[in-house]
Amino acid sequence: MAPRRPHSPAGARSGGYALDLINFLQASVQSGFGPFIVVYLTAARWTQKDIGFVLSVGTIALMASQVPAGALIDAMRSRRFALALATVGLMLGAALMAVAPSLPEVLLSQILHSFATSMSVPAIAALSIAIVGEREIGERMGRNARWGSIGNGLAAGAMGAVGYYISYRSVFVLAACLSLPAIAALALLPAATPHQVHRARRAESTPLNQVLLDRRLLAYAACAVFFQLSNAAMLQLVGAEMTRRSGTRASLIIAAAIVVPQVVVALFSPLTGRLAGVWGRKILLVLGFAALPLRALAFAIVATPGLVLVLQILDGVAGTAYGVLTPLIVADLSHRSGRFNVAMGVVGLAGGIGAALSTYFAGVIADDFGTRAAFLGLAASGAVATLLALLVMPETGVPERRLKPPPLYPVGA
Repeated sequence: MAPRRPHSPAGARSGGYALDLINFLQASVQSGFGPFIVVYLTAARWTQKDIGFVLSVGTIALMASQVPAGALIDAMRSRRFALALATVGLMLGAALMAVAPSLPEVLLSQILHSFATSMSVPAIAALSIAIVGEREIGERMGRNARWGSIGNGLAAGAMGAVGYYISYRSVFVLAACLSLPAIAALALLPAATPHQVHRARRAESTPLNQVLLDRRLLAYAACAVFFQLSNAAMLQLVGAEMTRRSGTRASLIIAAAIVVPQVVVALFSPLTGRLAGVWGRKILLVLGFAALPLRALAFAIVATPGLVLVLQILDGVAGTAYGVLTPLIVADLSHRSGRFNVAMGVVGLAGGIGAALSTYFAGVIADDFGTRAAFLGLAASGAVATLLALLVMPETGVPERRLKPPPLYPVGA
């Protein structure tokens, strides 16, 4: 008997379960990068300027690889192969970080992680569209975010405990080990479908400038710049402050600070995806972005361990909006061209620019003027992102207002 096509109901369901697992495991591996790096390097007596420098190098590498990686994935027949390469890159990056907190290893680790991320994020999104189709992509992206958040939260908790009871270095050993089941799980994904091959051929025949000069895409890219300019360095600053105040307990505090927003994202991402189809993208985008300046202003006033955990709820609100709506908006804008991954690369490049500026300048401002001034700068960037989403970004979806509002906790595949 011939295997079921992934876009049939049963095939889509099994492919959806495979995507749930892939998102869970990929996010688990990614948990070792980010705030844990700041704690690791701060404990090794790195300055905030040096930490900001290596993080900025990583984001520059991410920027450099975004559009080329998107073009490559659009032309490839197998998204699974792209994901496999990306996961191997994540594993090598984590292993290098575990070798020693010295400049060459840390820089190479950041570069590998950045190139791997530029492949994995759009590849998973493209697979999602191929498996469930564009009509159901809203809820699928919500499920991607949900399972990614669950994986991120559970792995962050485990890594925090490992960092506290064993060593900060063991966090990256665990991240490298988690790459192995992530690679094995790729075998559960369906092979390339005729739909994917058709999209790849259509992408090859679509001029790049048709995508790169789309004013709507450029407007959203501007939103992404200021979103990441506000968001990227926020937990970095909190991690450094908690390390100075709490010593070895910082690993547990940061782990909890990562888990809280992941719980928010896991609970509300599928609902956000469904509401994006009912109400449109813009209103949810503005509401999510508005959480950024509120969070930064609160951190500027006081940053105690208890308040950090409460304010991380706002991180979950902003992360849900950005994580779920970005692929939906990009899919809206690239539907006719077939250049989904190139368009994702453009938005990723814009976000990378914002993140690079955020981590470096936040470190400089924190060293020279204090963390309060750095948080105020991040709040101003978040306010700009919110205003751009409200005043410049058009509605890209077609709200299905005739539909009844979805239940609060939708169930089923």
